[in-house]
Amino acid sequence: MKKSFGLAIWPAAVAATMMFAACGSDDNSSNVERAEDSSSSVEATSSSAEASSSSEKRDVPAGTRAATLDDLQKNMSLGKMFGTDIYLATGAKLGVFSLWIPDTAWIVVHSEFKDGVLEYGKSNGSIMTTNADVADSLAAFFEKGGKIEFVVKGEKLQYSINGGDYADVEKADVKTSSNWLSDGTKLQGVRLACKNEDSKQTYSFYKGRYVVEESIKDSSFWSAGYYDIQRSHLLMTPVFFDVSAYSLVSGQVSSDFNLSMDTGAEFKCEKTTFKFDEVERDSLVNEWVADADGVDWTMSLKKSGDYALDATKGKNPEDVRSGKWDVYGDILLLKNTSCQSPSKCAKSVKGAVEGFDPQKGFTYKHDDGSTPAMPKDWTLPQYE
Repeated sequence: MKKSFGLAIWPAAVAATMMFAACGSDDNSSNVERAEDSSSSVEATSSSAEASSSSEKRDVPAGTRAATLDDLQKNMSLGKMFGTDIYLATGAKLGVFSLWIPDTAWIVVHSEFKDGVLEYGKSNGSIMTTNADVADSLAAFFEKGGKIEFVVKGEKLQYSINGGDYADVEKADVKTSSNWLSDGTKLQGVRLACKNEDSKQTYSFYKGRYVVEESIKDSSFWSAGYYDIQRSHLLMTPVFFDVSAYSLVSGQVSSDFNLSMDTGAEFKCEKTTFKFDEVERDSLVNEWVADADGVDWTMSLKKSGDYALDATKGKNPEDVRSGKWDVYGDILLLKNTSCQSPSKCAKSVKGAVEGFDPQKGFTYKHDDGSTPAMPKDWTLPQYE
């Protein structure tokens, strides 16, 4: 059995790095492991949503141009690295990328691919490995971090790692099976209610984003983040979570929508479909206000992904919070990285945005367990 870089040991022949939190359990009853003992967990200071995933405008070699997403194939070969073949997958091109030594190790990152640059490392990604020794080189490559720069020369896609020489990228053919889903867009608008003898999960899949509600015995929790299916593997990277979550969940979705996780856990699922209003992220970027019980609230949602919340009663501050935000479909997610009263402040908040009018406001049906709890009805500020 292989240890996952000093953090935890998986019960199956798969190990994964955990950037959000280390896990104190060897139990594989859940595909999203939890750190119940805060003394043994490592809180993350950043997430894939917070990490820089692009570079400044860069100089490219003469006779080339920076590659765009349109230049990338769904599956590509980067040739030989570490004495073995390395492959890059882009799936639905919704921000999830993965590097593979097939059946041995895979790195998953979230990136905007700005200026043709794919950054990788613990700030924006995660890695899973089997016990094979060849995976150690890829793991060291990931741990060190860096960037892969892509250009197009004539009609040929090329790449360079950390400023090295450029090499050609070749299209790769990946065999699919009718037994497993190979297209992540097939999950959009799908809800899976899954269970085994130890736990239950309900996954809601949006456009490249997901939310999962999970329960084990008397405990319940949730997480949300990016997903895609690449090389017939469902890859999920949590960004928002109310407890602690492993930074990569990896498995396969069968043609009848059951889950077979790479940790060895198996889940029987019931599939339903749902419709959601896709709230445009930029339309939420604004300052919103609310009042409740004599307290005036202001919530600022910034284009950068930062958010700030403050509440005052007269001249007295009642609460101040700040952190990160995003919207998945119609689900608004807030992650608190700073709170006036940490012991009374929720780690993350999620809820549906209803009745949204960018000229008026919206109702936020959230699950905030903080004290004081934020209001649910928000409007634009009024001025004299």
